[in-house]
Amino acid sequence: MSSYLNSHSSQAGNPGVRNALRFCAALLLIIALLPLFLFNTVAALLCFKAPLTRQTWIDISAQPVRLLRWQAGIFKGSAAVLNVLSGTIHFVGNPLVRAGVSIPGTARLCSPCHRPGLFDSLWLYSLIGLSTEKPLVLLHQQCRQSAFADTLLIVRIALCLGLYHKSAVMPPHSTLFGIPFSNTRMHSAVDWVVHDSAHQACRSAYYINANSVNLSARNAQLYQVLRSSDRNFIDGSGMRIAARQAGMSLADNNNGTDMLPVLCRAAITHKRSLFLLGAQPGVAQQAATNLRQQFPGLHIAGVQHGYFDDDEAVVNQINQSGADIVLVALGSPRQEIWIDTNKHKLQAQCALAVGGLFDFFSGNIARAPMWMRELGLEWIWRLILEPKAKFNRYVLGNPIFLFRVYVLQQALRGL
Repeated sequence: MSSYLNSHSSQAGNPGVRNALRFCAALLLIIALLPLFLFNTVAALLCFKAPLTRQTWIDISAQPVRLLRWQAGIFKGSAAVLNVLSGTIHFVGNPLVRAGVSIPGTARLCSPCHRPGLFDSLWLYSLIGLSTEKPLVLLHQQCRQSAFADTLLIVRIALCLGLYHKSAVMPPHSTLFGIPFSNTRMHSAVDWVVHDSAHQACRSAYYINANSVNLSARNAQLYQVLRSSDRNFIDGSGMRIAARQAGMSLADNNNGTDMLPVLCRAAITHKRSLFLLGAQPGVAQQAATNLRQQFPGLHIAGVQHGYFDDDEAVVNQINQSGADIVLVALGSPRQEIWIDTNKHKLQAQCALAVGGLFDFFSGNIARAPMWMRELGLEWIWRLILEPKAKFNRYVLGNPIFLFRVYVLQQALRGL
């Protein structure tokens, strides 16, 4: 069945065979959906409407795409399978312009895909909140991938639609569980961090995830710190699920691990220096070495491991280094409380609480495979690598968080 879903360019195989396979796949899918199609047809006729209408879309190459849509019934977009049958659109191909899909730095993209598609990699990235600065590279990979990979892409998008389907409402600022947050694209978040503040006070920024919510529910000091921060960024699939239940869509998943490369490039451009504070002895130093190699020209003003007792000495060390941005990796809730307690003494322009960030960039811990990240399942990878350290956070914490989401949903419904 996966062979039927091939939408590759001419180098991927015989176009005639490929089109025949796509036709067979669409025909089989239509047969499977026949009860749904009959139901929607009857529903439209009872409403004195024509069963089908045409809806005009624009793909990212600025070409119009007219897709069939049911005028009544359920799963109205399923009529687009008829367009696949006719060959006007493929299952996987050139992205359609959808609300919330981030295509940075371009108004019109000369896509390598020859035909528009119902599914595409950029849509998957937007659903889970993954940011990409090189959409063309992503689309080239999509065009070269196998038919089986196309099938897996469709499955991943279907799963993400079920878990994280976006609402039309995407406020720039809002609250979840009483904690305010900024709903921004990755590049906007980084711009805020590297921006030279007009006032001298060090700004604080935190990443809010399911663990933050659980910890703040039983730690009043952390809760107040998060509520009084200068900026909170949303991190993780759990928060996307919570936002969906609250009737909101989230922009990019602004976790520290994905943000740091973007931040390093921006720091070089804007001539900002970093200070790495936290983790076990030697980890921050190794992370600094790796970052300097990966980003030539990056100025890391200093490093300090997280095993210290004298806050005043560490603050003086940071100030003497002249660092503009301080990355604090002391673990929650210590890192957030440390920043809140000491930010008025820091001469840096911004301090971010970054959790286990240095472990990734030092090479101590590997990132999850891309397919897990594309499904919002990186937490499972962390649990596999560190079962004892992450047991309470994920095995116990995730069900507790989902219960909080349920309570939030009932509260919003007024129940």
